[in-house]
Amino acid sequence: MKDKEKNSSSTEEHDALTPWQKEHLLYLESQGIDPEIAEEPETEILLDKMLDSFEEEALDASNEKDEGNSQSTIDKPFSFSDHLPNFKAYRDKKLRKRLLILVVTFLVPLLGSLYYISPLSKVSAVVVAEHPLTPKEALIESSQIVKNERLWPQFFARQRIATAIEKANPRVKKATITLQQWNQLHLHVEEYSESAYLVKGNDYLPILENGTILQEPQKEVTKGRVIVENFTDETLILETLKQYKELPEEIQDAISQITYAPSKNNEELLTIFMNDGNQVIVGISKLADHMKYYLQVAKEMSEKGVIDMEVGIYSYPYPSNETEKEENTESSESF
Repeated sequence: MKDKEKNSSSTEEHDALTPWQKEHLLYLESQGIDPEIAEEPETEILLDKMLDSFEEEALDASNEKDEGNSQSTIDKPFSFSDHLPNFKAYRDKKLRKRLLILVVTFLVPLLGSLYYISPLSKVSAVVVAEHPLTPKEALIESSQIVKNERLWPQFFARQRIATAIEKANPRVKKATITLQQWNQLHLHVEEYSESAYLVKGNDYLPILENGTILQEPQKEVTKGRVIVENFTDETLILETLKQYKELPEEIQDAISQITYAPSKNNEELLTIFMNDGNQVIVGISKLADHMKYYLQVAKEMSEKGVIDMEVGIYSYPYPSNETEKEENTESSESF
């Protein structure tokens, strides 16, 4: 009798429940959860939060539907049972995200520690990439890069290293350092070209395009390079070479040697020896302007001689041997 009364009361209570409460009880029974336990405060709060999240998801989903389906969505009663099964997928997604964060948090420091103690974190080699005229050993020594020492402190100081290389090696115009093959430092250098040679006794000293005289004596000169003599000031050399480069190529090829021969009235006077046997007297600042007339003047000369371009432009033949003897005799008699 008591069981019947209990069943009847539970039936009445079940009938008195709202549709939402009925679906809630059905879900608890399907999950094996005792309804009485579910009524505890903590469980109710947890379920309320779950249902609130499902309700928010349902609202978001309904807003994303197009206008054509909006009427059918409003007419159809909302059912939490359609969304409760998604809770497991949502929970798995959260767990995977947390697991990924934990793995990254512990894996990155571990890999960093392994790299720090491995040979990859040290300089394995210093390589000169090109084949410069400057000895490779001198470039590596002036770089002060230490092999088998920490890679990154030396790599991050590459600008300072490049500056040190340029200062220590006069031929180097620009130096750069790059990282290759994980832990190799490569030196790339751009050098000044040799524009001329300075006569020094029986040797020739290379003169770079920036006017620097290298103390590297050579017995022979490279074809196509002009030879200069008696210069001591690099500024005068640089200005002379600047004027020389402005000449037409055919006149450059016709010049054999440029000698610095200042006079009392002109400190920048030059004597230029030509391949055809003539000599030209001209000032440094007028070299490019006056020498462009050389070929025309040389054609008008009946014999080899001197072309004076110091003030105007005129020519005269070399003194003959008889004239030289007469001049020597007159000078000895007057003495």
